Amino acid sequence: MFSGMERSFTLPLVLVLLPGLCTASFGDALVLEPPTPPDQLEADIEVWSWNIAAASLKNLIPMFNEVYPRVNVRVNQNGTNMQSRFLLSLAAGVGAPDVMQLQVRETPRYSMTGRLTDITEIAEKYEDDFPPSFWRDVTHEGRVYGIPWDIGPGGVFYKRSLFEKYGVDPLGIETWDDYIEVGKKILEQSGGETKMLCIPHGMMVDLFEPLLQQLGGQIFDKEGRLAVYSPESLKLLDLFRKMLEAGIGANINSFTHEHLASLQSKSIATYPCGAWFGGSIRDYAENTAGDWGVFRLPAFEPGGLRTTNFGGSSLVVPDQCENKEAAWRFIEFALCTVKAQIEQFRAFDLYPAFLPAHEHPFFDEPEPFFGGQKTRRQFSLDVLEIPVMYRSPNLMEAERYINQTFSRWVGGGMRDTEKMLAEMEKSMSRRLGCGISPDSLSRRGGQ
Repeated sequence: MFSGMERSFTLPLVLVLLPGLCTASFGDALVLEPPTPPDQLEADIEVWSWNIAAASLKNLIPMFNEVYPRVNVRVNQNGTNMQSRFLLSLAAGVGAPDVMQLQVRETPRYSMTGRLTDITEIAEKYEDDFPPSFWRDVTHEGRVYGIPWDIGPGGVFYKRSLFEKYGVDPLGIETWDDYIEVGKKILEQSGGETKMLCIPHGMMVDLFEPLLQQLGGQIFDKEGRLAVYSPESLKLLDLFRKMLEAGIGANINSFTHEHLASLQSKSIATYPCGAWFGGSIRDYAENTAGDWGVFRLPAFEPGGLRTTNFGGSSLVVPDQCENKEAAWRFIEFALCTVKAQIEQFRAFDLYPAFLPAHEHPFFDEPEPFFGGQKTRRQFSLDVLEIPVMYRSPNLMEAERYINQTFSRWVGGGMRDTEKMLAEMEKSMSRRLGCGISPDSLSRRGGQ
């Protein structure tokens, strides 16, 4: 569910192959005093990216060269294990590109290596131009190592024809309890033909993590200790239990054949996801134009937060880059200018992290594909309120463990939820070799 980005390999493999990355030493920050005039800056730079993100960057090159005519940009979009190869190149000290795309949620573990360029001195002026939760993902110990690119503010994509058929008003869905009741109504009136959403039993973290963020909960605390045994996690698991017991969730993994086929059938009525999913619907279900709408993500309580984040990415400069000024200028142009951000949004549905772009009239244009609805503006609501989610180098391995545990929990009838969560955290602590937050320990009596 994370914008089609690849998932890189696990931390244990990183630790085996790259022991030097665990005891990082940080170099000097990049300072451009004085900066090279744009028409005199000359360099060849290579960018690693994938899928539509790579196509978007290629599309920007002519526009970039109008300002920097002597900087030759080459985008390598071979996405196969790209982040794995990047981590290996950081360890080797050679072979990395000048600019690298990362999933924003994974950026912290790369920042901690000491192998990315510290761009604090030239990037910190943009801090207020990005939502705090996303800026936090590109910083480490108060230093800046990347710039957020696209983000995935949450909403619910729905099929207008199904809602009309079963007499559902999307504006009446304000809480997750409302959402479940609508799902039960659709399930009953369709004779079981239509489920409300997809809940993949083996990949529940894809929904767990963004909804935990909506609640302000954490998997890790800011010191990297486990914090998943919490009231927020229990509240979210209770929501999952209600959905599954009501029978409104289909056990379908994201972006499988069955999932993509459901976009054009009556099997699934809604898709809670990030703004970027609209581009996926256009790509895989072009003939359904006009039948789609979007309503705000339900809150857990009346008046509660009605958004969160599903995915997104960032751009960084490896420390071994020999053309750092040119690499930075390309990142700055692509991610910190309204013109470039709107071009990428218009052509490739990459939702801007850069807040000044949200003031552009493009956000208020009606979208024929979504029945004339102004979905872009809707997704921008409350992005500044999305809670910070603390990341850890252990995140990917933790997510794998969470998926396995939750799958067994569902298969076992979703009993003893609190015991399951507490035991999962203790097991993860042993497996990952990291501590448990004091708050979590106090809830289980210090054990």
